[in-house]
Amino acid sequence: MNKKQNEVIQFLLKFKTATENQLIKLTNCNMQDINYLLTNKLIIKDKETGLIYHKLRGLDIKFMVALDLICKYQKDLQMYDKGKFPVIISFVVENITYDIIVARLIEQKRIFEMLDEVSSSDKIILVIENKELYNIEDIKTNRECLICEYPLKVIGKIN
Repeated sequence: MNKKQNEVIQFLLKFKTATENQLIKLTNCNMQDINYLLTNKLIIKDKETGLIYHKLRGLDIKFMVALDLICKYQKDLQMYDKGKFPVIISFVVENITYDIIVARLIEQKRIFEMLDEVSSSDKIILVIENKELYNIEDIKTNRECLICEYPLKVIGKIN
């Protein structure tokens, strides 16, 4: 196993689930590195979704969604790291901290009410599962909050 392949494994141990493109962009590996790891069963590719994950960590789509945002900001990123639930990833751009929260439908209302308790960043990016079933008035925070749906599309903003 080479250095890049090891980086891919470490990345997936930390961020659980990614697409091939996300792995290539964020670890600077190539398809040969990914194929080597898949062939040797060090990482797994889900047959239904095509998502890649480490066999010890399991599949977690929330991380793939959050990593899509990291890829969009990649050229301006100063740093990014795994967050503490429900924050999936925290990152810094131009010395402004952001928390990415991916909220499943059953979690939405509770997370909306507790945003200031669960996030300490300057700004929040909230990715929700169902735009028809959210009420912007339920979101309790004084910080700037961008509300998105997946595939990534802004559907609202507060503050």
